[in-house]
Amino acid sequence: MTTTTAPTATGPEIREPTLCQSLMLDAPFSDDLCVISARGTGKSWGIALVVARDAAHFKSKYSCLITRTTFQGLTELQGLLWRYLTVAFPGTTYSSADMTFRLGGKDMPFGKVELAYTGAGPAEQVKALARLQGRSFICAIHDECGNHFDSQFIDMAAATLRGPAGVPTRTILLGNPGGPAHPWLQARYGIPAGYPEPGKASRFWSEDLGKHTIFASFTAGSNQHLDLDQYIRNIKVAAADDPALLDAWLHGRLDVDIAGAFFGSSFGVRRSQRDVRPGGIPQQELKRAFVCMDWGCSAPTVAYLCLPDPEGAPRGSIWLLDEFYVASSTAGGQRDWTRGTYLSNAEQAVGIIEWLSRWNLRPGTTKVVADDAVFNATGSDRGSTAGDFKAAGCPLVRAGKMNAREANGLALVRTMLQAAGRDPETPWLMWTQACQGLMATWPTLPRHPRDVERIADGCANHSLDAVRYGVQWWRAKWKVGRKSAPHPLMWH
Repeated sequence: MTTTTAPTATGPEIREPTLCQSLMLDAPFSDDLCVISARGTGKSWGIALVVARDAAHFKSKYSCLITRTTFQGLTELQGLLWRYLTVAFPGTTYSSADMTFRLGGKDMPFGKVELAYTGAGPAEQVKALARLQGRSFICAIHDECGNHFDSQFIDMAAATLRGPAGVPTRTILLGNPGGPAHPWLQARYGIPAGYPEPGKASRFWSEDLGKHTIFASFTAGSNQHLDLDQYIRNIKVAAADDPALLDAWLHGRLDVDIAGAFFGSSFGVRRSQRDVRPGGIPQQELKRAFVCMDWGCSAPTVAYLCLPDPEGAPRGSIWLLDEFYVASSTAGGQRDWTRGTYLSNAEQAVGIIEWLSRWNLRPGTTKVVADDAVFNATGSDRGSTAGDFKAAGCPLVRAGKMNAREANGLALVRTMLQAAGRDPETPWLMWTQACQGLMATWPTLPRHPRDVERIADGCANHSLDAVRYGVQWWRAKWKVGRKSAPHPLMWH
């Protein structure tokens, strides 16, 4: 075990706190805190200030967990904490074996601070959670929380928050908007808080967490120690041609819809959304409709009613008329787009039958295209998941995804999104307002770090997979022509 003891040399200069850091210091001990701000607002230095303040208050009862999603980022934070905590608490030691600061010395008269690397993917986070089993902390600080694809790790880490009687526990989330966590941060914090203007905090009662929570955002201009002009130039380069992402990074806005790293400017709600309700499409046209489905159990099951070659669009276009999204809900009643409800196959089949009945359609007459994997033998009485669906009255059709690369399907979806409302010669992909899961998850889907033609692992891509199966199946089944209507340019 390698243990480092604080030197006696003069430590770093402690400057006046930024506006973000002042809020972090002013928040009550018992309230959860979520700061989703622009880059460069001083959140990381704020961690050091909060830790020092809390440790001085609780002394030996203080125990804090600090996480980051990358090991390199955690190493940088470790150096920052070392510079500050060794000045605030002379004698502080750091052990690289257990990644723990012992504040004030080995006897920990001011408690301890433990660092943890979490990763962003499910497999890495399962390992990180296993390391935390049986541990106890009174504060958990999750930096870079915008990189988490869902809230599962943060929620599970909350189980480690337990302290002596009279000592409050809390979770602090720090991050930037525009990342994979953008949708669930909106649902859990931004919407309940009412999206306060930058620089002002909003305190609300969180039904999901069962306690008071403070939410705030800040602009880069709130950091008086930052070279703002140079910072803005760098951010504009990083955001490329995505104005929504630039707005989020510069102004810390969680209330904007981010186009994401994968689809970028191809995704456009105004160009692709056209609303319709059951009964609004002639039954004769619905005869050529089909359903595309991505099956799940612990993960959501998602299906879309697809109308190919809709009037007023180029031939080969697909209009998603309705959405069937089986997902769990949070304690506050918000949809959790990343988790399923563990419904049986028979229950899901009945749900699809009832869903299609709103359009006077039924499986069998209307093809239900599903992932090839549901036809694999499972050892059940019906032989496979597809067999269970068929027995319940919902026969499935193979999507044929094994005959096409995932990257090809994603490229096709992106091309159709890009063409929607713009190109009269290329098929469009459109949807209705009923497709809430699509609009909640597609805008922030990130690229895979090792293969830019694919979606990153572990994110909420269930809706996209369902549509990808449908688009590829239809493209393979029917030859795409030019256009099917005299006025294919735009819908009004």
